[in-house]
Amino acid sequence: MEIYTVTPGDTVDSIALSFGIPVDSIIYNNQIPYPYRLAIGQALLLSTGANAMERQTVYVNGYAYPFISPYVLEESLPYLSDLSIFSYGFTTEGNLIPPLLDDGWMIELAENFSARPILTLTPFGPDGRFNNNLIAAIVNNPAAQENLIDQLVFTVQAKGFRGVDIDFEFILPEDKIPFAEFVTNVRNAMSPFGYPVSVALAPKTSDSQTGLLYEGKDYGLLGQAADNVLLMTYEWGYTFVRLSRI
Repeated sequence: MEIYTVTPGDTVDSIALSFGIPVDSIIYNNQIPYPYRLAIGQALLLSTGANAMERQTVYVNGYAYPFISPYVLEESLPYLSDLSIFSYGFTTEGNLIPPLLDDGWMIELAENFSARPILTLTPFGPDGRFNNNLIAAIVNNPAAQENLIDQLVFTVQAKGFRGVDIDFEFILPEDKIPFAEFVTNVRNAMSPFGYPVSVALAPKTSDSQTGLLYEGKDYGLLGQAADNVLLMTYEWGYTFVRLSRI
């Protein structure tokens, strides 16, 4: 490790090239935010020597609807670890509702690019919006929940999915614990078959944060319940990019 002082004309790329080290190590060691601007005189900690070329493994997930352009999906898949197919719904009785359009081609294409196809489960009501009454009905009804989980296991196996992502939003505060228990039950059903279960979380800054996006999600309980979590940081803002074929 050594300290480098930024001079005029320096960029993270030019410094990395000069020292023969990965760009991402400079960014990570110094917590430089995008777009990675440097200040003249800034001191940077550089990983040099035996650990200079040590690299980190990054897992990248992408959500996509079945109506996505095949061209766009093919262009994106080489950079994805997981493809979360959006989405499967359910009824209050626990009957799984598949997407309106066929998603089989997405599952096959993801496998061709060595990305794991993931079944995304969402509580959409008839109006196409997240419905917390539907969430309450499933997490508080053991019979309906068992029916849904059985259908999830069957569908994942039958269609060739490689895992399940649970994306429930606007959970009622009183359903916080039942929801975590639901995630645990899904994971317990999927684990024997080797299927991981993730849960999407709104980005809280404290456990006591108010708001319908936050009060129904207990980070501690859900961290124990799921194999991994996805923080939906677009709640804090994002850049929208429209891709089209020329």
